[in-house]
Amino acid sequence: MSGERVQALSSSSFIESWLAENTALPEENRKSLARTIAALAEKIKSKPNTTIGISGAPGSGKSTLTRALAHCLDRLGVATCHLSLDDYYLSRRERERLAAHHHPLLRQRGVPGTHDLQKLLLDLDAIRSGAVDGLRIPVFDKSVDDRLPESRWRSLPAAPQLTLLEGWCVGARPPEQSHSEHDPVDPRLMGHSASAPESQQVMDETWRLVVSRAWNEMYQGLRSRLDQVWYIQVPDWDCVVDWRWQQEQELAHMNLLSRHDVRNFLSSFEQIVKSMQRTHIEWADLVIETDQRHNFHLQDPKRN
Repeated sequence: MSGERVQALSSSSFIESWLAENTALPEENRKSLARTIAALAEKIKSKPNTTIGISGAPGSGKSTLTRALAHCLDRLGVATCHLSLDDYYLSRRERERLAAHHHPLLRQRGVPGTHDLQKLLLDLDAIRSGAVDGLRIPVFDKSVDDRLPESRWRSLPAAPQLTLLEGWCVGARPPEQSHSEHDPVDPRLMGHSASAPESQQVMDETWRLVVSRAWNEMYQGLRSRLDQVWYIQVPDWDCVVDWRWQQEQELAHMNLLSRHDVRNFLSSFEQIVKSMQRTHIEWADLVIETDQRHNFHLQDPKRN
């Protein structure tokens, strides 16, 4: 894309206007996000079949940033596809089956192991190869905690130049990956406690292994399919809870009725998110920081 077109967009109020029309963000947040999106647009290399993963804690702003960036790039003439990891959650029936056969915590969507990874990888391969005719992209409705029927899934009008895949753990490398791709994740990371009763330790170990293996599989599957990974860094865990509670209140039908419910729901995410906060310098190509007021700004990329 030409620098003149990017500069024209960056110096206009177009992005902020779009955010005002399509989000409930306060003015301060809109302005910081608009500046960040303009800077990100300048960093996009206009080459075919590029895929960027955008990760960060629940409530960090991944979806809003990605939607706005995709719209911005489309206006610049870069055909962009926005995929959300959330749309690849398994259906409620499939999670019930996993809960019955493997571990009851798999009933709740969230951690690796509750996504349809095979479908996601097949869809990414089809998009990257340009074979989008007949491709159906799933849609997950959080207000009913279930995948919508296939008749309501999305299709793509044409093969995009750029795919933006956003999801809370997209591209995140399990900590032990730096030593061996096949090592399990540290038991402490998944909340395993050696002082718990023996029966609970068995359940903890089962849970740890299920999530550890699924996280490894997701990382390995996405590693060769993502050209870059961007990470949204949050100030602390309390902000994650607050922002996710705010998002819940914006749903048509709330599943979580209090901040306490949100904190309980997020408990299975917490240790992985905290690990991502510690290790992102090892796997993120670009870091987008947020402050306590949920304003955005870019760190210098670790590598070009």
